[in-house]
Amino acid sequence: MAALRATSAIGGAVVAVVGFAPPARSVWVTVAVVGLLLWSGLFTVLILRPKYRPWLCVGDTAVVLVLCLAQGSLVPADVLDASAGQGWIDMVAGTGVFIAQFLLRQPQAMFAAIAIAAAHAVGGGVREASVVLVLQGLLASVVIALLRHGAHAADRALSEEASLRATARARSAARSDELYQQRLLHDTVLATLTMVSTGTITRASAALPERAAADLAVIENLRAHPREARAAAGDPAPLDVALRKVVATHHAGLEPLDIEFEVPPLDLPHEVVEAISQAVSEALSNVAQHGRTPTVRVAALRVGAGILVEVCDKGVGFDPTAVPLHRRGLRESVYGRMSAVGGSARAVSTVGAGARIELRWEP
Repeated sequence: MAALRATSAIGGAVVAVVGFAPPARSVWVTVAVVGLLLWSGLFTVLILRPKYRPWLCVGDTAVVLVLCLAQGSLVPADVLDASAGQGWIDMVAGTGVFIAQFLLRQPQAMFAAIAIAAAHAVGGGVREASVVLVLQGLLASVVIALLRHGAHAADRALSEEASLRATARARSAARSDELYQQRLLHDTVLATLTMVSTGTITRASAALPERAAADLAVIENLRAHPREARAAAGDPAPLDVALRKVVATHHAGLEPLDIEFEVPPLDLPHEVVEAISQAVSEALSNVAQHGRTPTVRVAALRVGAGILVEVCDKGVGFDPTAVPLHRRGLRESVYGRMSAVGGSARAVSTVGAGARIELRWEP
């Protein structure tokens, strides 16, 4: 629209001056050309701004109507006598019809085109040019209708796609939270029940009430503070501090471990620190239950832009490929947690030769 109005105004001004001839009046032509150029400049500047201004179309149509009505004093006689519109007013009128179709809704846009054609006929006589203006309005309105229909269809498609993505994200978030809760329950309640069922902790043991109380506190905290509210994703957190808390925590009912700690000060995204610390806690719990060794080493080192955390022991070891599928310790509490934050984990162990759990993450 800006290009149409600017080019037609400049072209019309040149034609009006170069092709000046009676009965056009020099004063009227000068006033009309200057006014058209000033209006076109204002129109071009304002139409390119983000905020839509409906009065611009009304103003443009009004300018075109005035020029059409006054064309008897603005164009030469031979131009008025021509059947096809060849004068500079015809150029300005044609662009006015197109601009009205672009800016206005129907039927107002077509009313504007008919008004311009009628003014053109009144000011210069009924000619083919007046009929052409109406046809231009009809064709432009059809093109604009097709464009708007296509735009609406595209909007609907994009809206549906966005809705599907939002639904998928919601389902993914719900599944992630469900897995988080399952892993947390495995590390607490299910671990306690497993130790009771295997006789590691007896009903008469003083450790049973202590573990049950700790498990209950975890569940109550989970209910009172949803996962999303505990920390914003991506916020930095100190990995070394989190791991120190993990190694300093004694699991009731299990033998205490002598842990060699080699983790330098290091900040990672909160969700990564949470996943690594909980995976290390599960690995240490496995050592205490099954490793038959009190000595464990927890170490971390930078690997490129990422991090490698290792939990190593020299206990009885195990065969990672022989772990039953229903055992969720390694599969969910270690592998699953790291996978959920874009990391990875693996167990390196053989029977009788100890075990090493490797946790890797990189941005």
